[in-house]
Amino acid sequence: MSKALLIVVAVFVCIVIAIAGWFVYLAEDTNQRDQVSAQVPVITLMEILHASDLQAGVKEAVKNGDEEAINTWMEQAQVVAEAGYLAQTHIEYLGSQQAQDYVVFNAKRQLFNEAFEARYYALKDMGNLKEEYPEAYDLYDRTEALLEKRDAIIVQMATAISGTSPPSEEALNEAKQRWLARAEDESLSLTIDQPE
Repeated sequence: MSKALLIVVAVFVCIVIAIAGWFVYLAEDTNQRDQVSAQVPVITLMEILHASDLQAGVKEAVKNGDEEAINTWMEQAQVVAEAGYLAQTHIEYLGSQQAQDYVVFNAKRQLFNEAFEARYYALKDMGNLKEEYPEAYDLYDRTEALLEKRDAIIVQMATAISGTSPPSEEALNEAKQRWLARAEDESLSLTIDQPE
């Protein structure tokens, strides 16, 4: 009987050890999964590259020709990527010349948009914007079309003022003055870099 009791106790101890081992395994597995899920990126590479503060900072640096400021902004982008648990390849990309070229390219397009908008509302033509911002080459046709529409609106306004077609020079000047006053009074904004 003592032998049977020893076998029962041994089986019971084995079962208890097996159950305890199972719980230890589950606890360790859960801990590892928690650590892995804590490392999931909280931001994407494109979100960093298109963050408004990065874009504004790089745009200002490009405007001022400040290469050091551009480098500082790109270093800050890498810090954000590391804090956001991005893959090492993305962090390295943010430190590359290719990433810097990308944000500078976008900054120059934004500067083109701003310069064009100012010229549009001031009743000026393209001037040297094409030479200054070749990065916006795909926007040239659209901006030229906007200038043509603007000029047609001015002629329509002048025709309505003078009551004659073609309008008089005085009516054209008055229409231009009304356009400029409206542009100054209202916060108008053109959307050039968006599909129609």
